[in-house]
Amino acid sequence: MDKLRRSIQSFMIGRYGHDQLNFVLLISYFILSILNSIFFRNQIINTINIFIFIIALYRSLSKKISARRKENQIYLKWTKPLRRRVSVLQNNLTDRQHKVYICPQCNTKVRVPSKRGKIAITCPSCRREFTKRS
Repeated sequence: MDKLRRSIQSFMIGRYGHDQLNFVLLISYFILSILNSIFFRNQIINTINIFIFIIALYRSLSKKISARRKENQIYLKWTKPLRRRVSVLQNNLTDRQHKVYICPQCNTKVRVPSKRGKIAITCPSCRREFTKRS
């Protein structure tokens, strides 16, 4: 078992491995395969699913690290607004004493005490004042 692990480790030296884009590709592969096997049983969806898996495998085993890193940066830049909104929602659900808002001008996260009614919030970065309910 140890010999197999060492051989896999030596094979992966110099290869890109996994990143956020690969994670999303693999999750979408598993979701599509489950949906296709339960509900659709469609050959086109199955072909798309195999194509997604091949792309994820190619990205993981690629030795072109700079190209894969650039692809991941493009993905992260494209999904930044969605990830930020999910992060704010997660913060608001877990921290009941504070509320997190995003400044409409500079997109900075601002944390304010909750249950204070309608308050004027001043952004610490750009000094813009906006009104929200806490």
